[in-house]
Amino acid sequence: MRILRELIHCDEPTAVALGFFDGVHLGHRRVLESAVKYKSEGLVPTAFIFSRTPKQNDRGRQLLTFDEKIKRFEMLGIEQLYVIDFESMRDTSPEDFVEKILSGVFNARRVFCGFNYHFGAGGSGDTAALKRLCGESGITASVSEPVEVDGAPVSSSRIRALLQDGDVAKANRLLGYEYGYSGEVVEGNHLGAAMQTPTINLEIPGDIMLLRFGVYASLVNAGGKVYPGVTNIGVKPTVADDNAPNCETWMLGYDGGELYGERVEVRLIGFIRAEKRFPSMLELERAIKSDAETALKMIKRYSF
Repeated sequence: MRILRELIHCDEPTAVALGFFDGVHLGHRRVLESAVKYKSEGLVPTAFIFSRTPKQNDRGRQLLTFDEKIKRFEMLGIEQLYVIDFESMRDTSPEDFVEKILSGVFNARRVFCGFNYHFGAGGSGDTAALKRLCGESGITASVSEPVEVDGAPVSSSRIRALLQDGDVAKANRLLGYEYGYSGEVVEGNHLGAAMQTPTINLEIPGDIMLLRFGVYASLVNAGGKVYPGVTNIGVKPTVADDNAPNCETWMLGYDGGELYGERVEVRLIGFIRAEKRFPSMLELERAIKSDAETALKMIKRYSF
C-alpha cells in the first residue's frame, strides 16, 4: 500500500473512502469495499484519514494501532492511503475540502462515506453538503446506510462500550473479526512457568483502549500456527501492585521453545471472569487451570 503523509497530487483517478475508521468495523468495511469495487473501472482504491482527530484524548481512545488499521485496509483492497495531520486542515472549509483536496489533490471521481460523516472546519459539512459540493466538482458522492446488528447501528463507540464491559464476543460480531493484540513477546516474571502454566506476554500500546480487566478464551497465532489460549488482560494483582496493564497468555498445547522477540497475535473470543487478587499462589494456579478448561470448552464451541 502506498502511504502518503502529505497532500501530494495523485495523477491517477481515484475512488476515495472518507472517515477515521477506528476499528475498521462492519460499517467501515462497507464504505471501504465500496471504493475498492471501482478498481475495475480504473480508479485507484484510496482512503483518507487524519493522523488524529479532535475527539481523541491522551489515553486509550483507539481500537486499533496504526499498523493494525493498515493491515485491515490492505486486506480489504485499499491501495493508497493519505494520512494527514488534523491541525493542518482544521480551518479548511467544506468547499475547499471538496475543490482543493478531493478534486485537486486526490483526483477523485467517486467518494464514499458513512451516514454520520462530517467534514470541513468545525465539522460544518454533512453528507448532504458533500453530495452537493461533489456534484458541482464532477465527483459522485455515495453515502452508506448504517450496518445494523441486533437492531442497532454498528459504531466504534458501541464497540468500545462492549469491550469495556468484557463482552468481547458481541464486540467481535460488530467488528467482523476477533479483537485482540499483536506484537513481540516480552519477558515476564516467569511465575507461569513455575506453576507449570508457561505464558507469553505482550505489551498493550499506550494509545489503545483498555478493555475490562479479566480472563478471556483466546486464539493465538504463533509461527503460522493457531493455538487455543487463556489470556489475562490486566495488572496481575496477586503478583504485584505496580504492574502496567499487559496481555498474558497461556498457549494450551504449545510445546515449542521460548518465543521472546517473536511476533504473535492474540485474538479474544470470550470472557471467562474478572481479574481478582487471590490469597495465595496455589489458589491462583488452581484458578488458571480451571480457566484453561473453560477456555477450551468455549473454543470448541467457537466457529472460526
